[in-house]
This record gives sequence, C-alpha cells and structure tokens, in this order.
Amino acid sequence: MKRFLHLTALAIALSAIVGIFPSLSAPMPAKSAPIVSSQNVNFKPPNVTAPGNRQGATHRGPKCPADLSITPLIPESNVGLTLSQSPTLFAYVSHAGTQVQFSLITEKETKDPDEVVYETAFKVDNAGIIAVTIPAAAGNKQLMEVGKRYQWSLAVACSPGENTGENTGDRSNDLFVTGYVERIEAQPSLKNDLANPDPMAKLIVYAKNGIWYETTVATLAEMRRKTPDDAQLTAEWTQLLQSQKLDSIANQPLVQSF
Repeated sequence: MKRFLHLTALAIALSAIVGIFPSLSAPMPAKSAPIVSSQNVNFKPPNVTAPGNRQGATHRGPKCPADLSITPLIPESNVGLTLSQSPTLFAYVSHAGTQVQFSLITEKETKDPDEVVYETAFKVDNAGIIAVTIPAAAGNKQLMEVGKRYQWSLAVACSPGENTGENTGDRSNDLFVTGYVERIEAQPSLKNDLANPDPMAKLIVYAKNGIWYETTVATLAEMRRKTPDDAQLTAEWTQLLQSQKLDSIANQPLVQSF
C-alpha cells in the first residue's frame, strides 16, 4: 500500500513539472532545411546586348604563354546591370604572376572618341577568380552615372618592350577581354523588395531582376567567401555560371581583390 501511494505521489509530481514546462512533453521540432536548398537562384537576363569579347585574342605576342587566358564573369549578352555606384567585377586569370591592366571607358553615342574614366594595373598572385572594384569617384568626379553604359577591359601586354618605352605602343598582340556594365536606378518596388535583410532573399531579388553584378558579387560571391565549404552555395554559384556558359571556370577559387 505504501509503495502504491509513493508511486502515485511521484506521478502527480511529474505531471506538475510537465504542466509548468510544456516544452518537455512536446516533440522535438524537425531541423529546418538550409535556406539555399529551398530557394534556387535563377538569373533572368535583361533584354540588352552589346558586342563583347569574353575569350580574348587567339593570337598574342611572345611575352604571353600560349595557354594564358582571361575570362570575364559577365552574362552571355556581354552586358551586366548594377545598382551600385561602385560595383565589383569578376574575371578568371589562368596564370599566377600575370600583370593586368584594367580600364573603364564611357560608351558614347556620338562619333567623339570614347573617354577612359578609370584605369588601374595590378599583379595577380595566384591563378583563379579575381575581383576588381570600381571606385565611386576619382577626385571630385563621379565615375559611373545612372543610365549610362560603360565598357570595361582587362589587358595583358604580350609584346616585348611594351610598357618599357622600347616600342611605339602597338598593343595589337595584347591579350584582352571586354564587357559592359550599365548602372540603373532601382524603382520603388525593387527598393521595397531589397529591404529584406536576409542575404538569400536579396540574392533572389537581384537575380530575378537581372542585376548581374550584385547577383554574382555583392551577394553570392561574398556568401561563398564567408562559407567556402557550403555545398549549397557552391551549387548555386556553379548553376549561375553554367547558365551563362561559364562552365569552364565555375569551380575556380576566389583568390584576390583589387
């Protein structure tokens, strides 16, 4: 009888504890799936095109290795849109130690010569994908205006004597690639969609609206840099580049920023 009363009291005590802490009796919630796996990044290219050069010259001077290549990470249309006053561009460089010149040129509708608005040169220490950020201004001049399209290029001097004063500046044998960047203004609805603080939600908005440079750089590449071992982010990056026929460099590492 005493044993029965003891067990009854114990059962009542346990019931009281569960009543105070109901979570103890509730089933454990299932782990939420990674946000990337449930939301695919599908880039929707805008209806803009321009002549470009994503492959580089097939002939180059003797200073450049025959297998040296530079590939800009741009859409098939050769034009990438940006909302940023200071966008970052990506390119793959196949050889370590390559000296590269970057130029940003205005695209003019008149017959006036194009204007170089920004230039810089740098040495690529390791083979892989590099990032080049265009500054917002040079001196007191804003470099990229809303509604304007700019051509950018990466060039490697391939002829003996170039940049040393030993020739007349003939760059016909250089290895160079080109692409375009056009700065646009975000409409109120787009601004509202981008107000979401979640990086993946922003990434999907950028991709859906064809904003290439923010899709590849400001969001997806930065997320990959922070978590390089995330298989889902790697899959999204690969799918994005494959969609623009950049399969050959989809698995290359992000190596350097300028």
